[in-house]
Amino acid sequence: MLSCEGVSFSIANQMLLENIYFHLPEGKTLAIVGESGAGKTLLSKLILGLQPENGRLQGDMLLAGQSLVQCNDKDWQAIRGRLIGRVAQEPLSALNPVKRIEWILTRALRLHAGRKLSKHECTEKIHALLELVGLEQNHKRRFPHQLSGGQRQRVLIALAIANQPKLIIADEPSTALDSRTQQQIMALLKQLQTRLNMTMVFISHDLQMVREIADQVMVLKQGKVVEQGSVESVFSAPEHEYTQKLLEPESVQGVTANPLSPLLNVMDLMVKGILHGVSFDLSLGENLGVIGESGAGKSTLAKALLRLMPATGNIWFNRQDWLSLTPNVLRQQRASMQFVFQDTAASFNPRLTIRRSLKEIYRVSGAAESMVSLKVKLASAMEEVGLDSALLDRYPHELSGGQRQRIMIARALLLSPRLLILDEPTTALDKLSRQSIMDLIQRLQSQRHFSLIVISHDQGLLECLCHKYLVLSHGRQLAFGEWEDRDIHHVQNIPSLQVESL
Repeated sequence: MLSCEGVSFSIANQMLLENIYFHLPEGKTLAIVGESGAGKTLLSKLILGLQPENGRLQGDMLLAGQSLVQCNDKDWQAIRGRLIGRVAQEPLSALNPVKRIEWILTRALRLHAGRKLSKHECTEKIHALLELVGLEQNHKRRFPHQLSGGQRQRVLIALAIANQPKLIIADEPSTALDSRTQQQIMALLKQLQTRLNMTMVFISHDLQMVREIADQVMVLKQGKVVEQGSVESVFSAPEHEYTQKLLEPESVQGVTANPLSPLLNVMDLMVKGILHGVSFDLSLGENLGVIGESGAGKSTLAKALLRLMPATGNIWFNRQDWLSLTPNVLRQQRASMQFVFQDTAASFNPRLTIRRSLKEIYRVSGAAESMVSLKVKLASAMEEVGLDSALLDRYPHELSGGQRQRIMIARALLLSPRLLILDEPTTALDKLSRQSIMDLIQRLQSQRHFSLIVISHDQGLLECLCHKYLVLSHGRQLAFGEWEDRDIHHVQNIPSLQVESL
């Protein structure tokens, strides 16, 4: 169904993909794995004809015997969405934020119908699609931001299969989802693949998931294939040293608490219809891990703490009544509490270079900096997170997920906050990049001395970084306590949290 014949891609003198070969039979699944920046997403975009204009493509790609390299713009209009569907990695970036789900699905259906569809036909097809992906009919009237992460992912799957394509490309389709929702999404994809007889290219850093869903595995490192074969052969007897390293179990080391003074005290925090009476405390130098299924209210908690949405109750932060601060005072104090967002692509203005985006932090905060001082500070910030300052003049789409994640951390630390909130900081990263980000955060925290609130489904990350845990489900607090003395077996009846492993 899909073949790559010696595909290479370069920009200027930099080779990004080199001599990629694979043959994927109809109805089978190829998993592409590798560290952040290995070229996984770039390869998927080349299959979709979305290559950068300043790049050079060599080799050929065939879909059901048809060369994709020879296609013109008109050909691609007939291929994308109809013959090839794509489940994007970042749902918020992939869905139009100002259109309802019904409009988005209707547009996808009418673009590739081959004839004019009536309103009644579109409505029937949309109802069938929503039912197929396990969503209620009333979800069609909602905007993307009104859906949970798992629901948005299901909408993307509905979009991808709307016209029953022959090939579906799933790029990290379950990132930032809790384990139960991940299993549901992957089971849904596999079920739809069988039902519609689709071939699938599956990009993921979750090797356990790859083992369960894929037939073939291709391991990429720095744009080159280092190992390739059936799932059984690669997982049971990996030949390349890099593959062996990817398959090694992660070592997790806990943190030692060394709190200095009270920093944050939250009492009976409520957000109408979402959060119901959340209470916890955090000292300077302590870290809190927030756990819960998709839609539990974790990101809402973060937004309430940041005063990005109305909330009631009590928040004492940095010895101030946080909810009572006037807008002018709050604007002055915001630098003390910073947020690293979950969606790295949507967190930057795509029209601005990284340098201009980071300069905006100083402009908005009112910090006066000379041009020379600013240049030095930005270069120092990049060095601090392990990146070359040359990346400052690139645009967000020119960076890998791991690079964007590091720059987001650098941006959050520019104003020296006392509390840093990380929303799923490693879910879109491979194991090696994830470990690198954990090491980076620990190093920066020891140097800067701030507190962390970490929202994540990654147990290893939370064990590595956090002293305390907070468990949420359906907006309610189920447990709060010290990580080392945790005893949350009383909430084991909630399968989505999988707290047995905690």
